[in-house]
Amino acid sequence: MGDADGVTIPIEQLRAAGLGPQVERLSTAVAEYLDADKTLDRVDSNVAVISDPFGGRAALLEYAAELLGDRARRYSISGIADGEDLPEIEGERALILEGCHYLYRRDIDGFDQLEAFLERLAMTNTLVITGWNRYSWQYLTAVQRIDEAFPLSITLPPLDAEQIESVIRAHDDGPYPDYVDTGEAGRIKTLDLVRHDVSLPGDRALSVPLVRPNLSWLVSWSIWDDAESIEAVVFEKLRRLSNGTPGIATSLWDRCVNEGMDGRTIAPAYIDDPVEDCHRISDDAAFLLWLVVALEGVERAQLADMLDQEAIGTEIQTLANKGIVRVEGTEVRLQPLGLHPAVEELHRRGLVWP
Repeated sequence: MGDADGVTIPIEQLRAAGLGPQVERLSTAVAEYLDADKTLDRVDSNVAVISDPFGGRAALLEYAAELLGDRARRYSISGIADGEDLPEIEGERALILEGCHYLYRRDIDGFDQLEAFLERLAMTNTLVITGWNRYSWQYLTAVQRIDEAFPLSITLPPLDAEQIESVIRAHDDGPYPDYVDTGEAGRIKTLDLVRHDVSLPGDRALSVPLVRPNLSWLVSWSIWDDAESIEAVVFEKLRRLSNGTPGIATSLWDRCVNEGMDGRTIAPAYIDDPVEDCHRISDDAAFLLWLVVALEGVERAQLADMLDQEAIGTEIQTLANKGIVRVEGTEVRLQPLGLHPAVEELHRRGLVWP
């Protein structure tokens, strides 16, 4: 059982990042259930574990499975849209369900499976621990009020730079790399060149280059020691490019650490951004992007019910060329490094909330 794309982190790294309270809330819910089970009582304690894609949701569900042992059955929801049956709840001692964001579709009758699941949930006092994509959870809470079905919801928030550092130090089993400010990739840049779209008459736009201070460089001003300054820039860049998501940050770190003749090194300039931004994409591409972010993967057959058939291939190719998504067989999946630019564009369009 893993987060989107199989990128996950151990529970110890969540604790190292300061997310111990979220871990303890889950363990308390399981302990209360086990205590009630001994006396044949039941507790109404449905649990929703919520995170961004690659955000640590799988670690908490795996932890719950370890605590419950053979008292729980695990089930991954992935094929509901293709006719897979809903999992049975009544009669189970405890149930762990990952991928609950696949219970709905953005089309006609798209909430039928979700509503059937919530009805089953209301009719049983079995402990049900569920995993949800944060953007789907926000949407479904607004339109279906699903939060009312879960007395306990545990949200894993995006991490700040210091928390990312804690995760990395717990993740990297060494030898830990040296921080350097130069190398083949060059020194820390103090300025970034960005492009801004200016609207013109006739539904046209002009892309204008603008210069702005490098945000990662500015962060280092608050630290006096040169080595620590470089370190601060490294972890701020990891935070920004990962959108504060631990699974993506650790993947970036592993990819960017230089294994050289003189040992391992890491420099701010090693941490590049290989993904293009999503500005100037069409409305159809933006809707496709929302689906991929909220569902973490979507079948092309499902897209055919929601988008113009001729546009689907073009929009998928546009997002794939930017490094945001990739196609695996018949499924379009979110690339880990595509999360930050995707969410940034969806925020700009008002399609997701912070």
